[in-house]
This record gives sequence, structure tokens and C-alpha cells, in this order.
Amino acid sequence: MKKIVITLLAILLTNTIYSQTKIDLNKVLWQKVKSCYSNFQDLNKEEKKNLDIIDDAKNGYLEICGTYPTCGCYCSAIVAAYKDSNKNYTFLQTNEETCNWTKSVSSNQEISSILPDNFGFNSFSSAQIIPFLKSPAFYLNFTIPREGTDTKVTPELIPFGLNVDKKSAWVFNYDQNNANPKSISTIKEIVNSIKNDETLDHLILGTLDSINAHDLKIIKTSITNKSFSNTKELSSTLEELKNIYQSYLSIKHSYIILGWDKEKAAFYIKEKGDKPKTITFKNFLLHANYWEPIC
Repeated sequence: MKKIVITLLAILLTNTIYSQTKIDLNKVLWQKVKSCYSNFQDLNKEEKKNLDIIDDAKNGYLEICGTYPTCGCYCSAIVAAYKDSNKNYTFLQTNEETCNWTKSVSSNQEISSILPDNFGFNSFSSAQIIPFLKSPAFYLNFTIPREGTDTKVTPELIPFGLNVDKKSAWVFNYDQNNANPKSISTIKEIVNSIKNDETLDHLILGTLDSINAHDLKIIKTSITNKSFSNTKELSSTLEELKNIYQSYLSIKHSYIILGWDKEKAAFYIKEKGDKPKTITFKNFLLHANYWEPIC
């Protein structure tokens, strides 16, 4: 009888500990997505119709995303718990807020300590691009998995004109509040209207006499009405974008899959993707994202 009682107590104790672990994990995950979820808490049912929640907290995953009034701003917060061999959790989280032009990846650990040694843009490209760029051009975007632990990382272009205030070619986060943003979307309009692709090179080199009359008129009209005060300023901006383009061309792997090592409680490189398709400088400018003030 005594043995049966002890056994029952052991089972109850085990279940209590397990339940407490689940409650704690759930609480931690919801706390981490609060920055996004707080935008929806005081909204009525109709206003919450664009809110999506994937709550798999019991398995260590929680995702909040959606648009909210009044500007239709979008936010997302995704967090997952990676368990190590000692049953401790490392949390990896991504956040995005479109109206603040914010993207970030973070962890409860020093992020460099859970990534492979010297992991960064150089992991995707061997080019030494830092001396050629005035501000960071790439953001390392982490796709956090709902199932499993394989985590995809892709080098993503930072919106043109955001001008992140940091001396590096790439970042783990960016925010317009820590930048010197300026709208340069006029460039996209110019590129979309010119007839000769060589016009861009002539602009960068300052050889305006070599630009045909149609393209030159578009350039001068844009300078008069939009963000650039003269062709020299436009030329300087295009030169910086050309350097970013050259850096983009140096990318050898469009993505890297990171595996999770439970024993080391850290990620390792599991797979490297193929080289991205080569595009022209003109198409690079046309398909890029440009910073603009929102609300």
C-alpha cells in the first residue's frame, strides 16, 4: 500500500512540474509578442478582423500578425523556444512594424553566441563590401519554423533611403528611429521612364552630354520637382546604389539553413542555397523597396 501511495505521489508531482513548465512557457511567449499584440488589445471585434494568431505555445511557437487602425499599419511578432539537452530554452524572435520601418531578430541569449562563428553577410558572400558602403545594405532575415528547429536565414535588402546609422554592411535589426531616412523613390520613377539603360551609367559618371534628349528631360524634371536638388546629388546616390548592387551580385548563397545543436545550445550551418539569379542594375532599382514616410 505504501509503495502505491509513493508511486501516485511521484506521478502527481511529475504532472505538476510538467503543467507548471507549460504555463511558464506560454507566459513567456505571450510576453515576448506583446509589442505587436498590444496594438490590438483595445480594439473591437470588427477592428480585430485582420489579426491572425497562431498559438502553438505548448510546442514552443507563437505568432501574432495583422493590420490595425488608423493607418493600416502592419506588425508581426514571431517567437519560438529551442530546447537544449538540459531542457533549458533559448528563445528566437522576429519583429516587424511597417509604419516604423522596423525589422529585428533577437534572442534571450547574446545572438552572436548562438550562431555559427563569425556568422554574417560574409557567410553568404566572400566579398569585402564594408569599405564601399556608406550605411548597411543588408538585413539578415530569420524565418522561424513552427515545426522542427531548422531555421532559414536570407540576406534581405534594407529599404533604399532608410540610411541606417551603423558602420557595417549588414545588421540584425533596423529602425527608422535609428536612421537618417530620406525619400529617394524618384529614382524608381526615373528608371521606369528612361529609354536607354546606359543613361544610368552616364549619370553616375557625370557624362550628361552623352544622355539622349528624352532621358535628360525626365531627369531634369525629376530634379526640379522631387527629392534631388541637382544632378550631382542624384549621381552620388546612384553611385551608392550601384555599390549595393555590386554587393548583391557577390552573394553566392540565396539562403542558409541553420540546424539546432541541443548539446551546444547553438545553431550550426546545415545547408546553403544556390546563387540568386542575376538581374540588371535597372531591374535591381525597379524591384527594390524604397523608404517613404508613413502616417
